Amino acid sequence: MKKEKLPNIIPVFPLSNFIIFPNTTVPLNIFEPRYIEMIDDSMKTNKLIGMIQPKSINDGKSSAPSLHKIGCLGKIVSFKETNDGRYLIDLKGVIRFKILKEKETNKPYRSCDIDFKDYLIDLSDKKEDLKFSDLELIFKDLKQLFEK
Repeated sequence: MKKEKLPNIIPVFPLSNFIIFPNTTVPLNIFEPRYIEMIDDSMKTNKLIGMIQPKSINDGKSSAPSLHKIGCLGKIVSFKETNDGRYLIDLKGVIRFKILKEKETNKPYRSCDIDFKDYLIDLSDKKEDLKFSDLELIFKDLKQLFEK
């Protein structure tokens, strides 16, 4: 995806104990009505949603938990509706984002103004070369672990 096509506002899916990274694909089982609506809206437009961790401590300002500042934009790459109305989707991580502020909307799900500028490297095809010395260290650590 080109940086020019990145949205400024995205729907966000706060999900505890769940992380998506750029260039990884994860399955999701969507069943809450508000997130069904979010997926419906996303499928009609760019198929993009943001995954983010909620903070475990509610700040007391609202019933919705506050959000961590960094998340990952994901693109829906597979979609299936079950007989009982759930959605089974595969979400592929695109790029990390930083939340600038949460938007007020009339939707049941949350949306945020976001910024990608610190994470444009995520869009790069450049792969980091693994050095042989790194492999030696990994195998040395594994050997020690197995010996224990």
